Amino acid sequence: MPDGERTEQATPRRREEARKRGQTAISNELLSAAGFIAGIMIISSLIPTFYRQLTSLIVRYIGSMSKYQITIQSTRGIILDIAYQLFITLLPLFGILIIVTLLVGFAQTGLLFSFEALSPKLSHINPLMGLKRIFSKRALIDLLKSIMKIIILGYLGYSFIMGLKDNIFSLWKSSIISSSSFMISNIIRFSQQASIVLLAVGVLDYILQRREFESSIRMTREELKEELKETEGDPLIRSRIKQKQRELATRRMMQEIKRADVVVTNPTEYAVALRYDIKTMGAPVVVAKGVRLMAERIKSEARRWNIPIVVNPPLAQMLYKLVDIGEEIPPRLYQAVAEVLAYVYRRKRGV
Repeated sequence: MPDGERTEQATPRRREEARKRGQTAISNELLSAAGFIAGIMIISSLIPTFYRQLTSLIVRYIGSMSKYQITIQSTRGIILDIAYQLFITLLPLFGILIIVTLLVGFAQTGLLFSFEALSPKLSHINPLMGLKRIFSKRALIDLLKSIMKIIILGYLGYSFIMGLKDNIFSLWKSSIISSSSFMISNIIRFSQQASIVLLAVGVLDYILQRREFESSIRMTREELKEELKETEGDPLIRSRIKQKQRELATRRMMQEIKRADVVVTNPTEYAVALRYDIKTMGAPVVVAKGVRLMAERIKSEARRWNIPIVVNPPLAQMLYKLVDIGEEIPPRLYQAVAEVLAYVYRRKRGV
């Protein structure tokens, strides 16, 4: 598979860079659907309030028309008053719509604010880039999506009206209030059904936007290798660093051998150096250990500092496998290590 193909999933760093540029998966269709649904729910609940406000305005101005002289100034005041009352009535609607839109947007993208996305770009005013966007795959999908919405909503509206045609044709016999109530209730019913269609389209659009976004930030193998080099360093440099760390650890370990009390060996494979200070330690501590060549180095260093070397193959193997450097020996080895230390102390005393 060619290295130039974008076959690799985006790394967290690539995703963070995309967010900084303002690139993320977001569906405007889902935002519109959520706003529409919220609007229908709010309007349905505020219809009694609208009715009371409208009735109050009608009674106020029609009932007091005989008291006022109709002039340009008074007409302007009436219009401004009506506009103010409508604004106060509709203010909760606009406020809730804004909140719902922000919440749905936040659910899709999280907290995102990008200055880079707001900065002007020449590609936005380039005619060739504009033509490319018009005839792009994204534009085709948007066109098909709009056609699908028109067809579904058109069919839904046609079916809804055909189901009410008998009642609609008999509205002329009803009063204005009854006719208005009938029309409003059915418009809300149709809007509620349409909102389901819009929501389904919005969810589908979000899935498509998500897939398109994931595809746009995919990486080539070469890009992935370059990012790994930048974030973790060159593999050769990393190996050299690890080698230096091992050398430093070995040097420190060798320096600790001169403070050891005994080196337990098997005698060819393993070597473990132990130190025990009854005043400061709860149990003997492994200060160095190694296998094969490192074991030979430990025994050589022990001979240099006249540290006793005791051959005990089972104990040497268990110490090497069970205890790390700098750790105390486990209780299960207390008896065996105590016998070794007792032997070493007797030798030092010449007993």
